[in-house]
Amino acid sequence: MVRIQTVYYTTNIIKKICLLLLFGLLLLMRKNVSGQDQHKFLPIDSLFYLAEINSKQLDASRQKIAISQKNTSIEKQDAYLPELRTDASAGYISNAHVWDNHFNYMETVKMPHTSLDFSVQAGYTVFNGGKTKNNIAKAKLEEQIAALDYQKDKEDIQFLLFGRYLDLFTLNNQRKIYLQNIALAQKRLFNIQKLVEQGMLTHNDVVRSQLQLTDLQLQLTEINNNSLIANHDLNVVIGLPENTIIDVDTSLYTKAFQYADLQSYIDSSVELLPEIQAADKKAKISEKDIQIARSDRLPVLSLYASDAIARPFLYSIPPIDIYMHYAQAGVKLSYNIGSLYTSKKRIEKAKMNYNLAQTQKEWLEQKSEIDIHNAYIKMKESWEKFHSQEESYKLAEDNYRVVEQKYLNKFAVITDMLDASTALLSSQLNLNNSRVGIIYQWYNLLKTSGNWDKK
Repeated sequence: MVRIQTVYYTTNIIKKICLLLLFGLLLLMRKNVSGQDQHKFLPIDSLFYLAEINSKQLDASRQKIAISQKNTSIEKQDAYLPELRTDASAGYISNAHVWDNHFNYMETVKMPHTSLDFSVQAGYTVFNGGKTKNNIAKAKLEEQIAALDYQKDKEDIQFLLFGRYLDLFTLNNQRKIYLQNIALAQKRLFNIQKLVEQGMLTHNDVVRSQLQLTDLQLQLTEINNNSLIANHDLNVVIGLPENTIIDVDTSLYTKAFQYADLQSYIDSSVELLPEIQAADKKAKISEKDIQIARSDRLPVLSLYASDAIARPFLYSIPPIDIYMHYAQAGVKLSYNIGSLYTSKKRIEKAKMNYNLAQTQKEWLEQKSEIDIHNAYIKMKESWEKFHSQEESYKLAEDNYRVVEQKYLNKFAVITDMLDASTALLSSQLNLNNSRVGIIYQWYNLLKTSGNWDKK
């Protein structure tokens, strides 16, 4: 009986130990899974969207838009709402002492000692030379400039990240090319080792091939590290978890990037480029400043009304300790005569700012035309480079096959074989870079011509 109980307890202990080990193993597996890198496919549209919602610079630009909108509402509030004011006071009044015109004392007049005043005043400006209307229009233009600044900042951020995205795209393609060449070098090394065993080649050929293979593997390591750096940079800016591995959109490599004629891009830039549109708004603001400066020379017409109650009544001798209530309303016309000579320099300054704004706008139009022309030429050049690299790659492939056959048949030395392999690798990399160059130059042309949102 005792033996049976011992076996039973031993079995329970073993079960508990197994359960604990299983539970610990599950926790360890869960921890490992949570710490693993997570792959995320990130097309261009998603990259731009994440950049827009997570960029700190764009967040600041959005706050500037909100501030400009609030400024517009304040200008409207000041323009359309009447001025309303109230005053109240309570105090003590001493007795009044009376002297004649030679300052000889005459008498002391007893006064009511409690003083109370309460008044309400309202006013509304009917005409001030258009200053109110122009201030509202100016605030609206500043609001539009803030929106255009946001658009420009957004395009700059997205284009900057797009360049980093293409870096990652290029590195991934280079990784594939190096892996292919490493596999090719390993196969070649295997064949050489067999020929050495047969006495057809020397050991020096093996050493040279191994050195080339080591160099390819070292360059692959460098590519992998650069890829990790580019991946981390993108994760930080667009707000992805640190362990996210971005899978780029490889369909970009086969997309047809067609472009229109040069003049159409130049024509569109005047209406679409945010910086030119902002310069145009600034010129219009300068026009409003001229009108505001001129309005200082015009009279101000306003309505007013007030209601007051006061104690005591001081306009009699002796004063009377009573409450007096009165109300008044009317029209007030005021004119600052000094503005005839003080506003002249303000108007001249406003005109100078307007001329400066116009000049800056014209300069931006010239600059954009130069940038578009350069981007257009570079776009055409990138296609020419690609077609040239296609031919070079085909020649390098043919050359490698011919040299390989010659080497295996003892008509070429190992140096020729390695040179042909290096030329093939170089042509593959150049072909990949030229294709990526087309993608970059196409997006650059869209940005410089103001067609970024049409991508």
